[in-house]
Amino acid sequence: MHAQAIEPALSIVTNIDLALATGNMHRIRRLHITINYLYDPYPGLFHIHAYLHNVSCHWQRVHTLELAVRGNHALTRTQPIGSIEQYGQMVHTTRALAQLVPHVKDLRLGGLCPSTLAHVVYATVVREHGARIKRLRSNYALLECNDIALDSLTHLDVGFGSVRECQIPSILATTLVSLSLSSIPLDFEWLPFADPNNPIISFSSLRALSVSYRSVRHNESLLMPARPCTLRFPMIEYLHVMAPSTWYPIIACSEFPLKTRNMHIDGAIALIQQLNIEQLPRIGHLSLNLICDDSHDMNTALDAISDICRRASHTSTVRLEVFNTSDITVTSTCSFITEVDIKAPVAARTVLAIIRTMPKLVRLELAGILCSPQHPIFPLTLPTISHIRTLSIIQHACEPARLHHSNNNYSQDSCVAFVQFLLLHLPYLSVLNTRQISDIPIRTFVRMQVLEYPRFANIELNLK
Repeated sequence: MHAQAIEPALSIVTNIDLALATGNMHRIRRLHITINYLYDPYPGLFHIHAYLHNVSCHWQRVHTLELAVRGNHALTRTQPIGSIEQYGQMVHTTRALAQLVPHVKDLRLGGLCPSTLAHVVYATVVREHGARIKRLRSNYALLECNDIALDSLTHLDVGFGSVRECQIPSILATTLVSLSLSSIPLDFEWLPFADPNNPIISFSSLRALSVSYRSVRHNESLLMPARPCTLRFPMIEYLHVMAPSTWYPIIACSEFPLKTRNMHIDGAIALIQQLNIEQLPRIGHLSLNLICDDSHDMNTALDAISDICRRASHTSTVRLEVFNTSDITVTSTCSFITEVDIKAPVAARTVLAIIRTMPKLVRLELAGILCSPQHPIFPLTLPTISHIRTLSIIQHACEPARLHHSNNNYSQDSCVAFVQFLLLHLPYLSVLNTRQISDIPIRTFVRMQVLEYPRFANIELNLK
């Protein structure tokens, strides 16, 4: 069921009347409340409570409560709470609203641009249902909740955004089965999960863990918690870590089991290079999304990727984004990478080297081909028979091979000829996207060669 209060008209938009008219109120298990306001959320909160109170006997079976308080972006950030009386009214009405749905076990807090007033609403609802809820999801830090204990919680998902105060209620680490923390600082304190008398926090029941760190300035890259602790995850089955900095605190300060089922890592290639590979568990299924720039040697990066992938029984997507400002040299073979996105033009020989040294590549994105006296496109050395087989390994991937190519800083004739060369020597290519390349010669080439190369008929051409 959905109820929405919209200020300034204070109109209520809801489908509850339909459920009443059709006699289906007893079927309601989820209640979604949205309060849209410009200056003050209290009038909308008051009217929604009054409306729901009239049919309060029907909310006993609601187990999921979704609450979103949406304010005006320009006004909510600095909006004061107001007088003590206004604060008391907000708390009293929110508590009365929460008591209308006494059996909530799944609480979801959302909204846009939360103000101090919105945080009061969220904190009051959490305080009212804290002893019962099993699942808690919030798009924002739970301010004014650090004195609340959620001893029955099994699933927690919190996104902290850009706020410095990454506050959440006190939570028993031993009861959690799933934990997701988004946009936390590198020096995030794990105190809400800690036993004051024990420097080790054991998440003894946790099966799924997702942690993403927020972007940091250079001088913050090695921030450490003021009170470091050891984290233990003896039962972890799924681990997702995302960090844009140069290290992963969650990995560096944690103890994992000998084996875990799934692991996904997002971040700079330097993180993989600096990881103590032996500290990681054996991995059943691994996926990587890594970034490499001019500060990292490409071949050293490929070796590091191979090292971590060898700890996995199976790898799915291994994506590498290359933010290079000059051409790169590729000599090391990495048989695990499936996607490459190069953000600057590279030489034709580099493209062929990438294809040759990455036999499982299924997706290649290029920002352009370098064409100059220093980087001539032709003559090209035709691949050997064994090289063509290496390119053919892409058939083992789940998705078709894709070649993306865009740039306008090169000779059109040379670039068209190189694209035609790739079409002939990528036998499993199914999609070709180009931008700012003469499309008529490519289309003509495909049409003229389709009898000799029947697979050309199945290539999707997106030429712009």
